[in-house]
Amino acid sequence: MKSLAISLLLLTLVACSGPRASRTDQGLSPGVIESVQPIDLSNPAAPPEDGDDDPDPMPADSLVVRLDDGRTIYMTYTGPRRFEPGEAVRVRIDAATVFIL
Repeated sequence: MKSLAISLLLLTLVACSGPRASRTDQGLSPGVIESVQPIDLSNPAAPPEDGDDDPDPMPADSLVVRLDDGRTIYMTYTGPRRFEPGEAVRVRIDAATVFIL
C-alpha cells in the first residue's frame, strides 16, 4: 500500500512539473548582447516657460542583441538591470512588445 501511495505521489509530481517547464521556454529566443550604449531619454527641447531649465535625466541603455537564429534586435532598456557585451540573454518577442530576460 505504501509503494502505491509513493508511486501516485511521484506520478503526480512528474505530471505537474512537466508541462509547466516546457511552457516557460515557449516564445523565448536565446541570444547574446552585442553592444550597450548609455543614452538619456529626457526631453532636451523643453519649453522655456516651463521653469525647469535642467530637466531630470532619464537614463536608459540602447541594446543590440544578436539572436541565435541570426536576427538582430535593437531596443531601449530602462530597467534596473545592467547588461554587458557578450552576456547571454533570452528575448521574448511578442506581436506588440519585445522584452529581455
